[in-house]
Amino acid sequence: MNQQQRIAKICGVRTVEAAVAAASGGADIIGMIFAPSPRLIDLDTAQNIARAVAPLRAAPVEAAEDVSVEIKTAAEYFTARSQQLTRLGRPLLCGVFQNQPLEHILEMVQQVPLDLVQLHGTEPAALAQQIPVPVIKVFHVDGAFSVDADSELFQTSCHSVILLDTKVAGTAQQGGRGVSFDWTIARRLADQGVPFLMAGGLTPDNVQEAISVGKPWGVDVSSGVETDKAKDPAKIQAFIDNVRRA
Repeated sequence: MNQQQRIAKICGVRTVEAAVAAASGGADIIGMIFAPSPRLIDLDTAQNIARAVAPLRAAPVEAAEDVSVEIKTAAEYFTARSQQLTRLGRPLLCGVFQNQPLEHILEMVQQVPLDLVQLHGTEPAALAQQIPVPVIKVFHVDGAFSVDADSELFQTSCHSVILLDTKVAGTAQQGGRGVSFDWTIARRLADQGVPFLMAGGLTPDNVQEAISVGKPWGVDVSSGVETDKAKDPAKIQAFIDNVRRA
């Protein structure tokens, strides 16, 4: 994974075929949903995906000579964490959970196995400290969303990656709804030097504009690469290609 390359995450993968299409197409992260969702995956399928993707995984990138730098700010912390992830062999397998018991999360991490965990509910950021792999923590964006310095968003020594996704009113199930938020809100975070993932209503057609406006470290798509509620290999490839061109 090129350290300068914007990250492409394909989420809600439920089949070996879709996972292989994502891996072969250059996806950096493949997301599998273990929370209640139309895209819920069972353990056996997740393990089959892990086995199928393993031969397609690129070799990790060796770190440059280690020069210890004192991390003083949230921007420095999240930049360091994102740089560590970009050195790992892609694609990384990420399990998505939403307000579920820690024991269940730890069991899936071990049994699949998972490279990353995504906390997509209202879990406290501190929960990440009890998870042995890097954690992506979602923050749902609505009109009241704040990128002020005292936000939980910037809580260091917990999650490794910030994910901004649209807050959808009237439903407990968040994510994968195909609804966008105001990308200029994300841009305010980018302007503070904080790398983050951006999701919510992204498609092959709008991802370049989203990147141009929001300036994320990476982008996350689920429904935007589906046809008839199933992952579409052509749309997956088009999405990744357009991320690379942005």
